[in-house]
Amino acid sequence: IISLGGEFHFNEKINDFIIEDSKIKGVVGNKEYYSDTVILAIGHSARDTFYKLYEYGLLMEKKNFSVGVRIEHKQKMINKSQYGTVTKLKLPPAEYKVVYHGENRSCYSFCMCPGGYVMASSSEENSIVTNGMSEYKRDGENANSALLVNVLTTDLGSSPLSGIDFQEKLEKDAFVLGGANYNAPIQRVEDFLKNRK
Repeated sequence: IISLGGEFHFNEKINDFIIEDSKIKGVVGNKEYYSDTVILAIGHSARDTFYKLYEYGLLMEKKNFSVGVRIEHKQKMINKSQYGTVTKLKLPPAEYKVVYHGENRSCYSFCMCPGGYVMASSSEENSIVTNGMSEYKRDGENANSALLVNVLTTDLGSSPLSGIDFQEKLEKDAFVLGGANYNAPIQRVEDFLKNRK
């Protein structure tokens, strides 16, 4: 990239876009950068960028996505379920995948972390987002996995940003339910299945 004249600007925030005749012509950071092609490789947490692009009237479309919870359980239970109790092999901490295909949507596990940890991953104030991780040895006491369900474009409002609004509301509600102190709300599976707090 550099040999072809490309540049890298680290620790620089893009604050605005240069739009002419409804076409993007560049971006504004510490200075203006002009290009007929701008690729935005941004995640769902870059909400301010999506709103800025929407203000300029750029074509945007809703897309399906998934939301869910982290489910945590003892790694020994997963090992026993996957390997049984009688083996002479030295096996690594067991993993799993589960999926349910319903009539209109699916529920599935994602990013299973053997011997791992549930961790805070919020990128905004007064909101809660969690993720999971495993250390190299995967030797923690617990395992965890995301348990997700599809959110379809038909579940949302007409705005192309309605999915972002939906996610933001979930994250802010989780913050309040967790005690408004950045603790994630927690519930035992047994209690969830019995509709018990």
